[in-house]
Amino acid sequence: MFSLFLNNAIISASPISNYPHISELQSRNPMFKQYMQDVEQTYKLVAKGSAPLLSLYTYTCTKADTIMTISARCNIPQETIATLNRFSSSDVLLDGITIVLPTVPGLFISTNPETTLEHILSRKVFKEDETPCYNINNEQFYFLSGCRFEPTERAFYLDTALSCPLPHGVITSSYGTRISPITGKEHFHQGVDLAAPIGTPVLAARAGIVEITGMDEVYGNYIVLAHDNNTQSLYAHLSSIDVKKGMRVEKGNMIGKVGTTGWSTGPHLHFEMRIGGKAQRPPNSLFFKK
Repeated sequence: MFSLFLNNAIISASPISNYPHISELQSRNPMFKQYMQDVEQTYKLVAKGSAPLLSLYTYTCTKADTIMTISARCNIPQETIATLNRFSSSDVLLDGITIVLPTVPGLFISTNPETTLEHILSRKVFKEDETPCYNINNEQFYFLSGCRFEPTERAFYLDTALSCPLPHGVITSSYGTRISPITGKEHFHQGVDLAAPIGTPVLAARAGIVEITGMDEVYGNYIVLAHDNNTQSLYAHLSSIDVKKGMRVEKGNMIGKVGTTGWSTGPHLHFEMRIGGKAQRPPNSLFFKK
């Protein structure tokens, strides 16, 4: 059993492979039964005003799992599971991902924040505080035992809407029928072109899994992300691809940089949204105006 006392200031932890592994979240599973006993003991100690032991387990998610269902099954708040595993939104695809399950509710705050949610949470921790800091799976986290999301934090976490894939840029070609600047012929443009300088960060419009990275004669260097509900997003004409197939990305994470590879008349991002592989019109409110 791997456990940590919460009243220590600086705590080291072993790699994720050393944590007890739960093969299924069912009461018939001995390891899950032990996990639930640890969680029950946590709530008893908290009720008495005592500091609980933080134990860490792992679990490999299935296609049917969501953060909400895992939270309900384990009697641990969603935000505790999400912040420890660095999920910045509630719609992350979990199938095949091995996550860490803690036995004490609270907020895990990364010492190296990357997403908007993590930057907001980092404001809760001040250097002069004696907040426990844990090294978990080669990452450091402050832990605020018993804390929950405040309204602003919860709003960011629950926001499953798309975000703009560029920090700045202008629409140069919209979705729909147009005259191709390459061939001079009318054709159907399946996405939106956003002009921006070469090297501008390209951001994941939504949390998902990197489904495809590659080079195409038309798209140039491109990335396809798979999201929930059989949706995908495509990012093309990149100067660099900064993710690998199978990686999980959060909304707003940088996945590449703007370029002019493939059939391109200048530096820009070609962005598509797809459902079941078929291109859809992205919402106009998502982008900058011409």
